[in-house]
Amino acid sequence: MRLTEIRSDPRPVAVTRIGLGIVAVLNAIEAFWILERIASGRLAVPVFADAPVVPLPWLIAGLIIGIAAGLAVTAGWMTAPAATVTALLGAATLLADQQAYSSHRWFATLLMVYLVFARSETAWSVRPRPDRGSIPWWPQLLMMSQLSVLYLFSAISKMNFTFISGAPLSLWVWIDLPWQAYFIAAVLTIAVELILAIGLWFRSSRRLAVILGLGLHFSIVVLMVGETAALIAFTITCVALYPLFLFRPSFRSAASGRPSVSGVRATAR
Repeated sequence: MRLTEIRSDPRPVAVTRIGLGIVAVLNAIEAFWILERIASGRLAVPVFADAPVVPLPWLIAGLIIGIAAGLAVTAGWMTAPAATVTALLGAATLLADQQAYSSHRWFATLLMVYLVFARSETAWSVRPRPDRGSIPWWPQLLMMSQLSVLYLFSAISKMNFTFISGAPLSLWVWIDLPWQAYFIAAVLTIAVELILAIGLWFRSSRRLAVILGLGLHFSIVVLMVGETAALIAFTITCVALYPLFLFRPSFRSAASGRPSVSGVRATAR
């Protein structure tokens, strides 16, 4: 059976949809705040040379549309069009000015593109399908792969003497600790991200990986100084994808045509 033919239960991706919708609202507000400061005369660093600064009325319109689209995604109302609008606004924000770029906003924009095709409004939405049938799994697979790649390259990028020494962490967190503690925290951070990149995919390790992931993201929000809203948005983005791993279809069952899934039921066409 091809991956595009595998079906899954609609509830896990409904959780993801709600999380990404909330993040879309937070990102719209954050993007407006950044671009409004640029429009008010502060330093502009356009992506393209001689690109004009986005005027304030357009920014206000984008904020309103972004919040409305994010709320629509959260509620599961006209999800595909709302997710499309959210993704387009995210891309426009990233292209408006280099200061508007952030890895968490780019990550959320990619996930929103995949959500367009996920039929995530099938369950837990304002207009759920009465039969709540199975849905295509391949958009969820793309989301899961994106998260795994994020964790993997985040760990690889930290494998250097500067980060492992703990010096960056001592500047990023508000708590004052001995340098040995920062060193241990740096090593553990890399180890946890590697476990997340791989362990989320296997039944024997996925629950441990989820617990470690929750601990990692909670510590990031609580301990790191500054940009709390962005850190919360990033945490919600990542954690909202965990149900896709916990309840993903069993490849063996899908190949044999049996309607069983790891933790929930689905059908394989």
